[in-house]
Amino acid sequence: MEEIGLIEINILDNHDFDDISINATEAIQSAIDKCNGADGGIVTVPGEGVYIIDGIELKSNVTLNVESGATLRGSGNEERYIRRPGPFELIRNNTPISGLIFANGANNIAVTGDGTIDGNFEKFIFPDQGSEQHLKFYKYPRPMMFYFENCRDVKISNLHIINSPFWTIHLVGCFKTEIDSIFINNEMRMPNTDGIDIDRGRETHIHDCTIVTGDDGICPKCTEETAKYGDCNNIKVERCNIKTRSSAIKFGSSSFGNFEDCYFTDLKIEDTNRGIAFQIRDPGSVRNITFENITIKNKTYTKDWWGSGEPIYITLVQRDEKTDMKNQVIDNISFLNINCESDNGIFIYSSVEGAVRDIYLRDVNLKLNKPFKTATEFDLRPNYGSGVVTSSHIGLNTETTANLVLTNVQIEDSENEIISY
Repeated sequence: MEEIGLIEINILDNHDFDDISINATEAIQSAIDKCNGADGGIVTVPGEGVYIIDGIELKSNVTLNVESGATLRGSGNEERYIRRPGPFELIRNNTPISGLIFANGANNIAVTGDGTIDGNFEKFIFPDQGSEQHLKFYKYPRPMMFYFENCRDVKISNLHIINSPFWTIHLVGCFKTEIDSIFINNEMRMPNTDGIDIDRGRETHIHDCTIVTGDDGICPKCTEETAKYGDCNNIKVERCNIKTRSSAIKFGSSSFGNFEDCYFTDLKIEDTNRGIAFQIRDPGSVRNITFENITIKNKTYTKDWWGSGEPIYITLVQRDEKTDMKNQVIDNISFLNINCESDNGIFIYSSVEGAVRDIYLRDVNLKLNKPFKTATEFDLRPNYGSGVVTSSHIGLNTETTANLVLTNVQIEDSENEIISY
């Protein structure tokens, strides 16, 4: 991100927000527009205080700086958020989407500071759900906390981002994005609250972040409706902690493009339904992905959440009866120095012969919480046909893999039986 500093605007300079019920959208947006018109600047939201906002559009060469003690809280009035026409995810889903903090075609933008952005998710769910483990909501999709499309040189840094009603940060066709030192803390019972979705992004660097959420933690995607932005490649993720009821790292399930050249290292994954997952369901391929120095502790939740407690899950199957996967592959995937404790084993599966190939596991240790002989089901959702693959054992299920290379791999079950490869 280039240095920005031509003008600086504190939103309290010309506004009084002593009453926290006052909506601050106009003050913040006018400051952003002024900075953009002056070829760049910083808009500061000072602490201490809660500022109610509708949709805010970030524009080129502007930093929105939320200071420590300040909270931007979504009003919950989606009609006043920034809306983008549909379709969403699949071309047949002609559904508009919206964002609380929105940018489209902007360059050199940032949202920074030690303050908080609150998505106010309770405005989007049915009331009085008590101890329900998978909260019921009014509609799909719901507003995203951040929606940035076709942006270049993006930075999101240091913020606390909480209570998202839907995907927290959605990057669509963005180039050169850095996300660092943020803390995402969502209600873990809330579906669809992905932490960071990298949708056909290029050169994305995520580091030193903590993500606690209900759905996938970090999720590279290639949605069907964003095809004009090409593939998803050159992602680097390091020094992050992830806790979720779904997958900590997941490629897919929207996989209408290719994923290439990604590197994940020094991650701590805990209490997740799945650790590292490839959920390839559409005509796209995955190549050259490395995971290194990662600890994984799985915990199974209710069947409302996809997954069966797998620390490593690699699957390529068709989404529906019309999906043609015959030319797609998952190729050259490396797992190096991975330590796992899990309710289920490593699962690698394809419905296309030879499509999953050149999988390397080196210095991988797995401690199972059940005996090897435990019968199990591996969850294939979403998919065409049966939603599960059954097995008479847990541990290592890799029958459909071409060229699986195991080096110093050890699996121990709950009865202290050890299998080494």
